[in-house]
Amino acid sequence: MDVYIIMINQEAIESVINRIKRKKYTWKMSQRVENLNTLSKLKLTQQEVFNYIFDVLTWTDYISGPEMDRHYPPIPGEVWIFGLEINHVNTYLKFQDRTDGIIFWISIHEARFPLHYYFSEQDI
Repeated sequence: MDVYIIMINQEAIESVINRIKRKKYTWKMSQRVENLNTLSKLKLTQQEVFNYIFDVLTWTDYISGPEMDRHYPPIPGEVWIFGLEINHVNTYLKFQDRTDGIIFWISIHEARFPLHYYFSEQDI
């Protein structure tokens, strides 16, 4: 079992965000029904949501990570979870920074449960 030991602080999360932003041209989204339904509800295209995430995501939106991939066999790369309000919808964001250079957005969907932000005293 692999165990991640990482100091979670503002600087560490800003580094993760900067790393994925530098790879924006590699961003791909899972075509899961839940993700596609949320795009429809938001009345936005995948690219518009990607652009919004790129422009707005900050360290304060961090929820958890890094985590291991839960597929069998696991896909190499750290999994991170963030949350954003997009068009007045609390949105759950889960991406994997894959070792092949792709940032794979596993989840971009309406939050099913309250989101607990690591750096916030007030959860949404």
